[in-house]
Amino acid sequence: MASSRNTLNGFGYLLNDTSRLLRRCFEQKAADYNITSAQWRAMAQLSRNDGLTQVALAHLLEIEPMSVCRLIDRMEAGGFVTRHPDPADKRAKLVYLTDKSRALLDIIRVVAMEVYEDAFAGFDEEERLRLVGALNRINANLSGVIAVREEEIA
Repeated sequence: MASSRNTLNGFGYLLNDTSRLLRRCFEQKAADYNITSAQWRAMAQLSRNDGLTQVALAHLLEIEPMSVCRLIDRMEAGGFVTRHPDPADKRAKLVYLTDKSRALLDIIRVVAMEVYEDAFAGFDEEERLRLVGALNRINANLSGVIAVREEEIA
């Protein structure tokens, strides 16, 4: 019987590599729509929280504010978002989805579902549910660890 240590060897790499492959597959399938996975992730966050500051969006996407600024520059040039001054903070800009990006969201969700179907090829429904459930538990476990650590630091 393999030890827990052997089972976990490479776990982080496997999750990261799987995430990378999901992004690449998505970008291949979404290429016809002129949108990258980073833009899609930003649009998805804004669809849930339209009018975020660039700093708040950077935090949600877990990327540097300067990187979000460049991402939003490209998205604005492509007509996917608009920026407006934040009335509460003259230095900040609020980012909003445009009608163009709202129309694209449903299409991109279909593309994402195609990628997920590719990823789950050969899995029965019970296997899918178990895997997603296990990943949700891992997510909750790690979120709890991070929250405790952040409380200790504060």
